[in-house]
Amino acid sequence: MSATECVTTSTLLMPEFCEALVSALLCIYFLNSSPPGSLLVKNLWADATIAESTDHPEGSRAALGHVYPLESTCTALRGSSDAQTPLYPPPLATKLDDPKDPPIPIIKRGLTLVEVETHPRNVILRFKDNVSKDCWCQVQLLKHTVAQAFSKKDWDEAVCKVNRADRGFKVGLAFEFEDFVLAFLTLDLLIQFHWSGDRASLASQPDVYLNFPQFLDDLVKWITKRRGQQTDRSGNAMTAVRTSTEIFAGAGVYTIPELWHMAGLAPNLTEAEVFDSPSRTARLCAAYYHFGKEAHTTLWPLVKRFLVGFVICVSEEDRLLYSDRLNVHGKDRSYVSARFHELLSDLELCFEWHADDPLWLRQCDEIAGPFDVFEPELIRHALEIEDMNLGTLIFGADHWAYLCADAGLPAACVSSWNRLAHYYSTLSLPSEMPSSWLNMDKYTYLFHPSSQRKPLHAFHPHTRLYRLAKADIWSVIPAFPDNSAPIPRRRPPLNPREPKPEVESSSPPPIPSTIHQYAALFDGVLMPMIYL
Repeated sequence: MSATECVTTSTLLMPEFCEALVSALLCIYFLNSSPPGSLLVKNLWADATIAESTDHPEGSRAALGHVYPLESTCTALRGSSDAQTPLYPPPLATKLDDPKDPPIPIIKRGLTLVEVETHPRNVILRFKDNVSKDCWCQVQLLKHTVAQAFSKKDWDEAVCKVNRADRGFKVGLAFEFEDFVLAFLTLDLLIQFHWSGDRASLASQPDVYLNFPQFLDDLVKWITKRRGQQTDRSGNAMTAVRTSTEIFAGAGVYTIPELWHMAGLAPNLTEAEVFDSPSRTARLCAAYYHFGKEAHTTLWPLVKRFLVGFVICVSEEDRLLYSDRLNVHGKDRSYVSARFHELLSDLELCFEWHADDPLWLRQCDEIAGPFDVFEPELIRHALEIEDMNLGTLIFGADHWAYLCADAGLPAACVSSWNRLAHYYSTLSLPSEMPSSWLNMDKYTYLFHPSSQRKPLHAFHPHTRLYRLAKADIWSVIPAFPDNSAPIPRRRPPLNPREPKPEVESSSPPPIPSTIHQYAALFDGVLMPMIYL
């Protein structure tokens, strides 16, 4: 398949973090493969929206629905409706019909691509102009986007000659160089560009794999902020993570179910149930680290198989290859280990045990559970980190030391010092909150022996499909049933406070029969269950 034949084909089907990473890696590959002096920007190109097309002269490229070159007087905006930003770099823009500010072709600015930076949800490009000043462009991927670098021949003969409605993609923005055109392609022009003269004003969310300490530090700040404000933390934890773009950047509706599966979390846990638990929080962070390392170390070899020049060319069948790397998303069944399957069966039995209860609290009994369905092998990369290991938070200090020794991990893996561990060590958590939600009897070993063939494929249970905030959520782990409720508790204080005297009631409270009646006993502290 030639690049000309496959220009209408999108990238492999990948979650958000991976989409951004692949586009950035392709740009880096293109940059490193280009000869010196060949990456001077000669033109900027883009597709007009339908509304913008009517503002262009009749018969022009934009009016006809073709990709068109931008002039310095371009005023087009891109991005979400409430926070759109200019498509053309504002520092280089000129005013329309202003004789004192005539249009200047961008080639005269001398912009040369010199660096590409990866980011969990952006591609960040650095240019230098003809006086060696930096010009940064943050390409924010709001929806499915892929970077492709077309040869000038393919660009002129394939992309430029096909109407945007017929070619299968739209050009968000394209940079024309001497021999190639680097284009960011979208389905619906939902993409945004932030231009700046310095890097500091652009996106700063850390990549969980490249800067794990900074990620943990930012997470602690986020949790502290959520606790310190009058924030309702009874909402679904998945939603809290997905909307926390300042910390879990790149984790959206495709990525989050994978992280939940790896961390052993039920899909309808509340924000408080996850982030008031040191073990659950640590497992989620470890899952994200493992996910990030897998992406950084294994994605590019997969993508390179489908490169024609600098264009990713894949068929519909090829696009689904990435799904083999996923655990639950879009799957009817999921492969799991024997340990995972046993824990899953135990959880289902626990739910059956409570099936006839009018109401039961999601409080973990040391013997009866309910226990989280967690397989450590799924976050192996994170458990092998030295000096920044979350194992102590996940399993407890003594059990983690035992597991490390049994697995032959370096002594540095036993280290319990990190920003997250320090935070939870200073936080007073309610006594009714279990420390781990794990059945330690199931963790007599950490990783499966190397002699065991495909230990993570021992069983093949069905997945469950839930609906959450207009998104499909796949999960092998079942949601807690409707007759269960989170442990009622007031938000733990950030700083010690003098306890207020309690006012004794003159009569005993009624026996609760519903979740709403139970909530009333706690002064409204327990919010109604968030349903999937």
